Amino acid sequence: MPWRSFPVSRRAPVRAALIAYFVFFNVIAALPTLGTPSAERLERPFEQDELRRWAGLFDSLGVPLSAERLAHVYLAISSGLAEARAVALWPIDGWMSLTQTTQSWRLFGTPDELRSVLRISAYTAEPGAAEQVLYESGDPERRWNAALLEYRRIRAAYNPSHAGPPFTYAGLGARLSREIFAAQPRVERVRMLIDQSRISLPGQMQQSAAHEELYVLEFSRPSE
Repeated sequence: MPWRSFPVSRRAPVRAALIAYFVFFNVIAALPTLGTPSAERLERPFEQDELRRWAGLFDSLGVPLSAERLAHVYLAISSGLAEARAVALWPIDGWMSLTQTTQSWRLFGTPDELRSVLRISAYTAEPGAAEQVLYESGDPERRWNAALLEYRRIRAAYNPSHAGPPFTYAGLGARLSREIFAAQPRVERVRMLIDQSRISLPGQMQQSAAHEELYVLEFSRPSE
């Protein structure tokens, strides 16, 4: 029977039930998590310093707890919560994956020791022409299209995680290159990448930053 043939009095409860169904699971999906449990991650210097700091805090409260024991407790709790979340979202997991409407809010318990900078460069066809950096995160002199690139929803399209850049990274690069080609007729090639460097915690001796260019994309001007 067509949907519109149902009486309004019967359609309203069905519509309300469907909305409530999806809202319920989206609320569960949007609850903050403790991140992805990883014993290897807790072995890194940043995490070790953070574990010792928290162990000292517990000790000052009269709860003796070593950094190693605290790490085991965290892994057990975070693993249990991750499994419970997966079970709770199982009825709608396929739909959220298909529609790309997953929600994942992770609490940041420790700082990241890697600094990621988006860099977009243009190259002209003149012999010996130098690289022209149009945009670089945090650089006040390289601000091309900064209002767009620094908008929080656009940042999510290129900010990398430990697993790499999001699936939208390549598409964003292609779109930006088309804009550059259209606005600057002399540009023949556009390059986009993530420059990563290691940072130090406050109070630590500043180490020489070793930069690494990752996720390099290059686009050539389409032939007419």
